[in-house]
Order: sequence, then structure tokens, then C-alpha cells
Amino acid sequence: MTDTNSGSAPPFLEGKKVILRGLRREDMSAYRNWIENPKVTELMETGWRPLSDVDVDNLYRSSTESADAVVFVIIDRETGQPVGACGLYVIQWICRRADFRIIIGEPSAWDKGLGSEAARLTVACGFDRLNLETIYLGVNTENKRAIRSYERAGFVAEGVRRKLIYRNGRYYDALMMSILREEYVAQKRA
Repeated sequence: MTDTNSGSAPPFLEGKKVILRGLRREDMSAYRNWIENPKVTELMETGWRPLSDVDVDNLYRSSTESADAVVFVIIDRETGQPVGACGLYVIQWICRRADFRIIIGEPSAWDKGLGSEAARLTVACGFDRLNLETIYLGVNTENKRAIRSYERAGFVAEGVRRKLIYRNGRYYDALMMSILREEYVAQKRA
């Protein structure tokens, strides 16, 4: 297995299949490739245009310098390689809520449960370490793989926002999902 830490601090979160660690500048090349791969972003809002160097720099800074975001790189334990990124964004500290986002950018890592485990670890971090009350997300209703993954991580469907996402020359509805602290605690006990 490749050393995922390069001599630096240990992983922030670990599961059976994935390691989550902080975003590093050297991760941005892979991230850019993921965002610019139409197969990866086909049902997402992102990826509608190529990223400029300035976009990449701004994305890195906003992900690492903001107190309102906690962003991780997802490392496949089996290969030691980065396969995606996830995090909690737009954290509202008074309301104690955050927006969960994830991208599994390496198609070879799809359908292996890596995204579900990364989501569960991130949710646990949000509730156990950050004291959040609600974690929410929006997902294209046609992205069945993602919806199943979110359900496995404990997210519950709340409703549909109609024609919210424009991609591929058409509009898509977005399923809004969330998980509440009490639901997370109940799952943890079970």
C-alpha cells in the first residue's frame, strides 16, 4: 500500500475501506481531473466547464482556509490512492447545520462502498466532533447510485426541488435529504 501521509500527521478519520485526511495542495491535480471528467460529473451541478488555474487555487483556499468547511480527501485503504473528496460545507455554527458533499472521482472505485463509508465517517465527525444538529444534501433524482449510498449512510428523503439542476442540455429535479442528530444517535446505538 502507498503511504497516504508522506511523513506527515496520521489520518484524521479511518474506516475499514477508506481513510479520510485533510486536503493538500498536491491533491488538486487529481481533483481537477475528477471535475473535468464528464463521466464522473454527468449528474452533478459541477463540471459544466473546465477549471482554470485560478479556479483550482480558489477552490483549494476556500476548502482549507474557511472555518465554515471541513474537507477531506478519500483514500482507498486497499490501494493507498486518493479516489475522491467529501466534506461538510456552508457550516452554520449557530443553527448547527452543514451541507454534505462528496465526489468519488475514480470510476474504478465506484460500487465498492467507499462513498458510503466516507459519508458515514463524515456524518459521525459532524455530529460527534462538530456538535451539528442537521446535515443535509441535494442530489440529482436520477443519480440512483448516490441516493442508495446516502440512504446507507443514514440520510432520509425530505422532498424534491423541481428542475433545480441544469446539465446535459436539460433540467433535473433534486432530491433533498438530511440526517438529524437524533437519527444518527439511534443508528449508532443499533
